[in-house]
Amino acid sequence: MFNNVIKSNEFDAVIKLQENIEMLESRLAYMQSVNDYYKENNTTLGHPEVPNETAMELDKRVKDGQATPYPGQFFTENRKEIDRLKAVIERIQTKPETVFKSWEFNGGEAVVNLANNRLQLNFPEKPTDEQIEVLKKNGFKWAPTHKSWQRPLTHQTMSVCDKIDFIKPKDGRKPTDIQPKAPQKNEPER
Repeated sequence: MFNNVIKSNEFDAVIKLQENIEMLESRLAYMQSVNDYYKENNTTLGHPEVPNETAMELDKRVKDGQATPYPGQFFTENRKEIDRLKAVIERIQTKPETVFKSWEFNGGEAVVNLANNRLQLNFPEKPTDEQIEVLKKNGFKWAPTHKSWQRPLTHQTMSVCDKIDFIKPKDGRKPTDIQPKAPQKNEPER
């Protein structure tokens, strides 16, 4: 389930995001377990969850200068992702009007991928060279693992999409017209 597309309009988006959080928490527990085992035994060989080949690789990392088989940055990155996914769940549950919406356009679909925090443009057939050039100029990058053109999921991304005619929604509106409104910045009174 982890790293799959989770669309904002899916009825079970929160459940899928929670499954991703549980997987990340499980990964944290595993890494801590391996580090603790290493501290006690000065090796990861023999750890019940670590295959011998992986154990030798982890031991080599420490021999080559790492303090532990899984250094702190691994934990920090996982915790940051857990916090981000929890914030997405909170936003969905408390303010569903703030969740971006996917749309279909002639020749494809714009998918709001909550799990990866990306807007992904899916084309059943390869876009023309001109279309690819427009996507690149507007900050979209090809993601081979997802087989889509993607960009971080922000209000600015939606504004950029307004300028790209070939990805406008089928109903003729602009992508920003179907999205929640950007939060207003507090401006001082005059």
